[in-house]
Amino acid sequence: MTERQGAAGHHASAATHHTQAADYHRSSARHYQIGKDYAHAAHQALVAHGHTLHAIEDGRKAQEAYAQPEPAERTAATAPAAVAIVPVTPSEAEHHLAAAQHDEHAAHHHGAAARYWEGKNYALAGHEAHIAHDHALHSVFHGNEAAMHHVEHYGGAGPSAELA
Repeated sequence: MTERQGAAGHHASAATHHTQAADYHRSSARHYQIGKDYAHAAHQALVAHGHTLHAIEDGRKAQEAYAQPEPAERTAATAPAAVAIVPVTPSEAEHHLAAAQHDEHAAHHHGAAARYWEGKNYALAGHEAHIAHDHALHSVFHGNEAAMHHVEHYGGAGPSAELA
């Protein structure tokens, strides 16, 4: 399978990782919101971070195919407007919820990129991949902010209890 044929597969894999990351970020946020089991919340956040990084790598692999010239098949298209992403939130839970939202958006855009790629609309596929990557970076940012806040407030040890 060539890299060109595999771009849609890489986008699909990235979308799956972003969806999983969103689930883990939401789980972590829930722990912070109820004020229990911060150690488990930190673990959930770490797993979410790993899924986001896997998704970024899959997106990078897919985008390598866009650099390969194929002028006869390239479709000229007007790209949709770029998405403005601005949220900055103060608490761990809010950061994890923001990260989850960005991972969900990234998953959506990778799915769209895969569909455009399979339809040989490479310009729109590349545009969707770029938007997905931006969302992924915002997810990593929010995950990092939550982690820094956790360490500043709870250190290596903190309140720990099972979820009720």
